[in-house]
Amino acid sequence: MPSEKWRHHLQDINFWLNGYLKSPAYRVLEQKLDRHSHVRWNVGIGPKSCFARALSSITREVKTKSRGPFDHVIEVDMKQAAAVLGTTGLNINDRLHIKVAEQLGLFQHKHDTVAAELRYYSYDMEKKDDIVSHREIRELSYSIEPQIIQKLVTKKYLLVVENLDEPINPINLNAFTEGLWLPPPELNDSFWIISTTSQDVYDRSKPAYGCLIESFTGGDILILTLYSLKQAAKYISVAVGHGEKYWHHVALCCFHYATMLLIPDSSKVDPPESVAQGDVKSSDNLIRQWTAQGILTVTKSVQERMGEETGSYRSKYNDDDDTYRVGNVILEAFQEYSLLHLPLYPATKDDEAIKSAAHFLAYHRLVAEPLTLDELCEGNRSQLEHIQWISCTDDQGFHVSRDWLSDGASGPGTLIIRYSSQQLRLFMNLKSDHFLPKLTCLRVLDLSYTPLESLPPSIFCLKKLQLLSLRGCYNLKSPLCFADTEITLRENNINKKLNLLYLDLSYSNISTFQCNFFHNMPILKELLLVKCSNLQELPSSTAVLSSLTKIELIDNKKLLSFTGLTEIVLDGHGTLSSFSLVGTPHIKRVSLHGCKKLESVDIKEADALEDLDLSITAIKELSESIPNLPQLRRLLLMGVPSLKRFPWHKLQRLPSVFYLDHFSERTTDHSNPQVPQVCISDSRLFYSFNSVRGGQILKSFYVRVTSCKATTRKMQDEVDVVRTNKLQEAQTTYADVNRRYLTDGVSMVSMDDVPRIQVTERHVEISAVDRYPDGLKYLLEVTKSISLSDDCHVSYLSDLSDFGELEECMLRRCHQMEQVFNMAAYGVRWTLKNAYVSHLKSLTHFYRPSGSYPLYALKHLVLENCPRLEGVFSRDCGLRSLETLDILFCYNLKAVLYNHGRYSGGYYKLPHLRRIRLQELPLLEHFHVDDPILTAPAWEELHVRGCWSLRRLPRLDKQPAKAVKVSGERAWWSKLRWDDDGSYEPRLPPASASIRKRVVIRTYLR
Repeated sequence: MPSEKWRHHLQDINFWLNGYLKSPAYRVLEQKLDRHSHVRWNVGIGPKSCFARALSSITREVKTKSRGPFDHVIEVDMKQAAAVLGTTGLNINDRLHIKVAEQLGLFQHKHDTVAAELRYYSYDMEKKDDIVSHREIRELSYSIEPQIIQKLVTKKYLLVVENLDEPINPINLNAFTEGLWLPPPELNDSFWIISTTSQDVYDRSKPAYGCLIESFTGGDILILTLYSLKQAAKYISVAVGHGEKYWHHVALCCFHYATMLLIPDSSKVDPPESVAQGDVKSSDNLIRQWTAQGILTVTKSVQERMGEETGSYRSKYNDDDDTYRVGNVILEAFQEYSLLHLPLYPATKDDEAIKSAAHFLAYHRLVAEPLTLDELCEGNRSQLEHIQWISCTDDQGFHVSRDWLSDGASGPGTLIIRYSSQQLRLFMNLKSDHFLPKLTCLRVLDLSYTPLESLPPSIFCLKKLQLLSLRGCYNLKSPLCFADTEITLRENNINKKLNLLYLDLSYSNISTFQCNFFHNMPILKELLLVKCSNLQELPSSTAVLSSLTKIELIDNKKLLSFTGLTEIVLDGHGTLSSFSLVGTPHIKRVSLHGCKKLESVDIKEADALEDLDLSITAIKELSESIPNLPQLRRLLLMGVPSLKRFPWHKLQRLPSVFYLDHFSERTTDHSNPQVPQVCISDSRLFYSFNSVRGGQILKSFYVRVTSCKATTRKMQDEVDVVRTNKLQEAQTTYADVNRRYLTDGVSMVSMDDVPRIQVTERHVEISAVDRYPDGLKYLLEVTKSISLSDDCHVSYLSDLSDFGELEECMLRRCHQMEQVFNMAAYGVRWTLKNAYVSHLKSLTHFYRPSGSYPLYALKHLVLENCPRLEGVFSRDCGLRSLETLDILFCYNLKAVLYNHGRYSGGYYKLPHLRRIRLQELPLLEHFHVDDPILTAPAWEELHVRGCWSLRRLPRLDKQPAKAVKVSGERAWWSKLRWDDDGSYEPRLPPASASIRKRVVIRTYLR
């Protein structure tokens, strides 16, 4: 089809939407793709493998129509498989088998989700191998291969493989291909479509028979463009909601606008090399122009859908607001279907024109039409009504104009003049009083990299203008500095406002603003000041920008102050969602406290910054540059529930005052401001802690992992503690017992020799979490004290970490826990000193290693209310430091020291044991089932209550110089069987104070 005929068709909206499906060019492409009978390889078009997705999709439709129906349609994306399974040691065939099995429903594998979660929270450092081992993955691969054969061997199936990035063995048509457990395609008239990421992959995999289309015409590329736009609309609709038809129209408009920016120009003015990466054609600038032009709007249903997506760790879009998120989805769809290639540099040669559909249409001028500068400069308003978007350079102009793009406007909506010279006639007209008033519908004005010195007063005539870009205007000193001859016109416009949403002054030579500059733009949303090398101060009118959502202050070396001070304070700003401060070496304090919509903060090269407050914001993650700022002394992140991850692995230093709290400010203990304090609801925030596990940076910390519900309860508990303390002061515990039963001859058990669990300089508290506390492994390796309470997820505490430095341990109401420490907890053998375990309903053993592994440092252990407890230590577990042992209300316990089958001799040593307390253990029969001889030279006291099955006390190696004092019921003492009663001295209550055997003591022994 000749290019003129194509231009005519491309003027018609119906042809873009569905009309192309009835064109001869589409039928020619279908016939071309229907040539091969059982296998079709697809390498796309050109060196970038463009349109591979579209070619594969059309081939599938053609084959379904000509050869279908198929019993199974199996679609596999090998790019996704590589991301999830690439480090498991599986080859390309095994990964293909696993993804095919998923499509066939042979197993519901959650590995993808787990791996994606792990990569996100660990900044791609942790591998999923830590969750699912190589062996498990390989066994899974072996197990599903015969299942795939069984499922497909009698079926006619269509296999679609996308993004194959590694070669495979040549495909056999009538026999199994080496390495693949897939029935050959000729067996049941099946069909395979294999799309590669490069020509090289095909060359190293190709069979002897022909199965590749090697050439495509310009007409084919245009059809693929139209088809890809429809597929992109489906992609966007699935990602953000709303109807496919709606997004198809939006995608068409966005595509046309981007194509206009790719028109090759002959400008001799090049942007500075330093700004090449941040040019006006960046993705964010493109999204801003789409939005300002009215192409991209976000409906309520889309907002709700995007809100659901960004609430999870899988969100890939962390831009300023929903507009940026949707814009990024559109760009992602465009790149996936080869419609657009970023960055947007125009094609200047034939081979560059096929790197995307937009480049192809722009290079061959199939969408944009030429526009003479005379027509633009001399034309009146009525003559310009048919034009929509204009892009001009020194000697030529182009416009993209369609009735269905106008959105009801009568006149140009976009005017782009880039890289022009001072002598350009259009540029000279711009400064006149009559040019801009002709463009009353203008919404986007882009004057980037022009010699503009100041905006003309007629700028106030543009009531619909929403985006103004003065990026790189090297002569610009002050944007609204009118000459004296224009004073009258300025006074006439002094009360007029600009309805700007976006103002970009980046890379310009602006040095000052008028003090009331921002009063003229009350609804400004984004202010971009990047590398304004001469800018020294922002005006006080910046504070009136109540609609501001984003401010970028990047690499402004001379910026000394914000409203005359060396600090930036935007506390409580209601709309600010993004803030950037880069290369400002004089700012000392930044406070964004209470900016509840603030999601993104970027601060770099602020070498004087000492104080940063990001409390009560919606920030989602912190860049590594912020905590590493060289002079930062205080960093506050209080009330930041949206913060998902923190760059622990990149820490080179940490501010001396550091608070991170997902909840309110009230939950953090400020009593020791020099200890970094963290209170979070999601432990996965610590996945990236592995590089600081040696404690080089965090020499002390207080970390609390809890839920919002538990935080509220803790605050109430603190109030209750105060009340309880007052009550205890009023009445001593067991005062009634003391008054009724005690005599001078009866001693009570003092609790003073049982030290409370100490909160050390490295403390972690976990309570009532909503999910398994993943991610704490490396943090707990350097933790010295831990408190775990109200947990229903952890079965073995040692599963959380090796606990290389743990000294203090407190466990309360952890009803899922079966064992505290096992073989995995190697570190606690040398460090654990004190343990307190209470109300663990499922606990069977405190310490159960698989071998003879002593607890060298353990001094004090308290176990209470563990009804299923079967054993505390194994007999061959050395306890050379144990001083006190308290076991209370453990109804199932039969022996304190159990034997797990190995012979360990007839002696057992507890060289530092001073006291044992046993209360309400009705099934306890032995201290140890084998009744070995105990060596305990320091043992002084044994207190027993409610242990009616205990008939024999431990045999001592030799009679101590001072007998062990035994306190217990008279009825129990009278039934003991003795081997050597000289080792024990009874301290029993008088007969009048004794209680009956069957009465259960429900209070603690004192």
